[in-house]
Amino acid sequence: MRKETYIFLDIEAALVRGKQHIIEIGAVKWLPNDEVEFFSELIQPYKLKKLSNKIQQLTGIQTEDLLSAPSFKQVINRFKEWCQGNAIFVTFGEFDRKILEEELFRNRIQRRFIYPMVDFQQKYMIENQIKVQPSLNELMEKFDIVSVQQHRALDDAKTLFQIFKSVDGHKVIERQKTNQFAVYLSEVHHGENAAEVYLTYITGEIFPSKIHIHSMDTIHKSLSYIKKEREFVQEDGSVIKTDYVEVLPNAELAEYLRKVAEDIENKVLITRSGLKQISRINRLHQCVMPKTEVMTLQNLLMDAEALSQFTINGQPLDTYEKSLCKLLFRYKHRLIKEFKRRNLFAREGVKV
Repeated sequence: MRKETYIFLDIEAALVRGKQHIIEIGAVKWLPNDEVEFFSELIQPYKLKKLSNKIQQLTGIQTEDLLSAPSFKQVINRFKEWCQGNAIFVTFGEFDRKILEEELFRNRIQRRFIYPMVDFQQKYMIENQIKVQPSLNELMEKFDIVSVQQHRALDDAKTLFQIFKSVDGHKVIERQKTNQFAVYLSEVHHGENAAEVYLTYITGEIFPSKIHIHSMDTIHKSLSYIKKEREFVQEDGSVIKTDYVEVLPNAELAEYLRKVAEDIENKVLITRSGLKQISRINRLHQCVMPKTEVMTLQNLLMDAEALSQFTINGQPLDTYEKSLCKLLFRYKHRLIKEFKRRNLFAREGVKV
């Protein structure tokens, strides 16, 4: 029997004075006994004068509705009381968590009560190994779900709840729990005749109070350039020639990438600032990575100086690897906290 209480959360926000502010919170609470409760309130952003026409048309919320609504602090206190703790929050995408964290921070309110929080859009993509983010609309059509009104917080939260039940979301979340992580760092330095590529792959295991590093491997390869010429025909029929450089793949690097792709499945992937650069290298070498849970050191550390320590910066490879090992242990509490916040710890890991 399911023991967890889930709260399906959706937030509507609007740009006010250059910053995103929450204008509506909607939530569905699904208790272990299958009872369902609802929460829905509009919020008046601080110093709101007029809601943009675009948001009014999209949501149906009018400026007058918000001018008579309570403040964020008043609503969030009622919301916190309604949640009653010990629940797993479920959102669709990263937006809701990000905006809620920012609003709580701006109002100097502790954020602990909103964790753990699960991004079910990412969970669904991992479960089905799809690369393109599905929208709520697409999943509504797929599972024959009808919503009274879209782009209203409570209705979207109800839709997410229905999708969750349709795919047995509880089991999806449980299946994807893991204590295994992989740190994957890439650096590309472009020279006159070649691109110097450095890839570091670290595997380990994380627990509520400690981490273990299992392996660390760094590869450095030079990727040669070929200078080519491209022609563009303009509207008047004239031809413009431009030079460009094509980077050539490397067989050893391709083999390394394939091994990493095979190993990374079912691990939480941690990159420096995202998958963009790694994806470019993978495409060049025709390597496809599995979809998995992703974190970035950029978001974990929230400190540019700390993040810069995870670069090679001219160090010998053995020195660089020792430095990375020390850094991971130094910032282990950030990793542990994020695993807890995302409800990732496998049950056996919690008992250690």
